[in-house]
Amino acid sequence: MTPGVSAAPLSKGGGIALRGLAKSYGNTRALQGLDLDLAPGEILGIAGPNGAGKSTLIRILAGEEDADAGQISNDDGHCTREFLAKHVAVVHQEPQLFPNLTVAENLLVGRERTRFFRPRIRQPDRELMSTMGILVHSNDAVSKVRLATRQRVEIGRALARNAKIFLFDEPNSALSADESRDLFRELHKVSEAGNIVILVTHRLDDLVRHTRRVALIRDGRIDGQLTGTGLTEEAIARLLVRGLEPDEKSNDAARRARKEPGEPPLLQVSAWCHTAKAFSNVEFALASREVVAVLGVEGSGAREVLRSIAGFENSRGDIRLRGREGVAHVRSATAYVAPSRSESLFHNLTVGDNILARLARPEIANIYGRLKKAEMQSRADVEIRRFWVKAESASQSITTLSGGNQQKVAIAQAILKRPQLILLEEPTRGVDIGSKREIYQLLRDFADDGAGVLMFCTEILEVFEAADRVLVFVQGRLAASIKTADHERIEELAATVARAAGEAV
Repeated sequence: MTPGVSAAPLSKGGGIALRGLAKSYGNTRALQGLDLDLAPGEILGIAGPNGAGKSTLIRILAGEEDADAGQISNDDGHCTREFLAKHVAVVHQEPQLFPNLTVAENLLVGRERTRFFRPRIRQPDRELMSTMGILVHSNDAVSKVRLATRQRVEIGRALARNAKIFLFDEPNSALSADESRDLFRELHKVSEAGNIVILVTHRLDDLVRHTRRVALIRDGRIDGQLTGTGLTEEAIARLLVRGLEPDEKSNDAARRARKEPGEPPLLQVSAWCHTAKAFSNVEFALASREVVAVLGVEGSGAREVLRSIAGFENSRGDIRLRGREGVAHVRSATAYVAPSRSESLFHNLTVGDNILARLARPEIANIYGRLKKAEMQSRADVEIRRFWVKAESASQSITTLSGGNQQKVAIAQAILKRPQLILLEEPTRGVDIGSKREIYQLLRDFADDGAGVLMFCTEILEVFEAADRVLVFVQGRLAASIKTADHERIEELAATVARAAGEAV
């Protein structure tokens, strides 16, 4: 793109052409001559493994960054960065909101129309907030609402803009089934009005259900497009795993060699009740060398159960870890990984500093508190390889990594703490197929060393891929504990759970 080139307003019904887009971050080449046509009136799906260049493409289209080479143009000429910033609305994978402002104020950012008075919510904004299910939170500070609510605020802010190009980067990764349906209903309205809509997601069923064309990005280029009858989940999956090494394609061999859970229980919970009544009288055990998934729609109490064990929800009852009773003991011997990478990582630090962030002082500093920089560098290099983090070096910024590689760093932090139990919320939210399997293998290896894994999941397939057993919650109660080998029963129960919550699987 050539800075300073003016452009007329986006022609109604006009498309956008991307030609030869290239972008590098140091030695990392994020885009390498990418060509793609964006058509009005359609939802274009974008798929690709982590590190393929999807997020870089989104940032360039949003006018947040300049490409090093290449051109973006419409019917009227080249599109400058300023032009794109004016006409493009974007929903990032991680909500980019102002935590000190209310939900309503965040929705109005950039559209306040006043310099001296508090901005007013007008009727169209109220209707949009009602549609997005956030009107009830309009006066709540964003810092006080859940991640799913923040994501809906981000989506609502994009829809409220008078834009012509809408970019959605994993927009429903934290949403329930009902919330996702509301989102896609709005996306179809936006596209049917003649706008360009781009959907970046790792949920293959969403790509098949809501798009007519899917472009696959690999190594910074378009590696194929699927349309018509050729657009199926199986076809997308084949493109995504093409070229992966055999050990990345499947962890079936590791699952066949899995050890039986040991006895006595690693974690035992009984008469476990949430102070705010999100769940009550929960009782279950988790064995050593076992990976257990906690499954339930938002409001079922499943997420709150995991967070209560991590110490983020007030609860009471009996809880023991390796037979030793007490909440304080349990929490001192566990490590927690948040659903949002922004809550686990330090974005002002390097990859190496982040991966070592939870280590105790003797491992990274001397008795005087001075960092052992040479030892830290060497240790970080070893851990980056051990946890399959795709990075040029330990010294590069954590923000330059793809979402999946950032998640590996967050999980590596927790494992290096040497806990007896790891607690994770949505461990592969917004992560591609290849990286998902690597993360599952990391968790499996950790458990096989005699520890345990408890994770909250919202995707049924994730339960099959990663867990030995699933605890299904309905309306604050544990409905069943099922081994994942019993596929037919768990699918039937999952459908029952969804119907009970007024949702559809």
